[in-house]
Amino acid sequence: MKREIAGPTIRFLILATLSAAGAISCAPTSPEGSLALTSKTANPLRLDARFTHGAYAVEPAGVSMIMSTVSLEDLRTGDFENAQVVDIRVMWDPIAGRTPVSKESTNLIIRHVVLVGEEAGIYGGGGFGWPQGTPGETGFGLEITGSSVALVDSTEGFLDPFSPATLLGTIGGPLDAATTVGMRDAISQLVTNRLGRTRWVRYDPGESDHDHG
Repeated sequence: MKREIAGPTIRFLILATLSAAGAISCAPTSPEGSLALTSKTANPLRLDARFTHGAYAVEPAGVSMIMSTVSLEDLRTGDFENAQVVDIRVMWDPIAGRTPVSKESTNLIIRHVVLVGEEAGIYGGGGFGWPQGTPGETGFGLEITGSSVALVDSTEGFLDPFSPATLLGTIGGPLDAATTVGMRDAISQLVTNRLGRTRWVRYDPGESDHDHG
């Protein structure tokens, strides 16, 4: 695991965490929500993110949601100092009162990208989330109540004080396939550029999460 220090910038992100937005109680009509990346240590470190950009799409492999702390245009141009992007695939929908839930329950595939200056870290794992809204008909939200993620790839100078970690909170956004695909392509290209090799942050049937040429 890479432990090289990206210095004051990652500490700035930890100290300058944003206030959590209120929980999404119904189907969202605009991108909103907050997630916290928290280390599983005796003295946990926490990195918060408030998401104000993003959307979801209904795809052959399931519902796909992508949320960002910066706009799609900024992801395309790289015109930002720090950003976080979360890309989540919903594999199946639990039913309240009918779906048995344990600490090991998993219905989400999670990729969380942390961008600090010119450095990038990709966290991956699984989790459990309660859906809000009707996919394909309304806005869609997720209350992520359990997860386990760890660093799966990064640039040489990225500091990872979190792995292993949880990623918990509530996010949601409108149905917008064009924005979902555009944002996924933008973050994939940005990560590819920073790593110096092709890396797709996506979950198409039959694809692995490893490099594609």
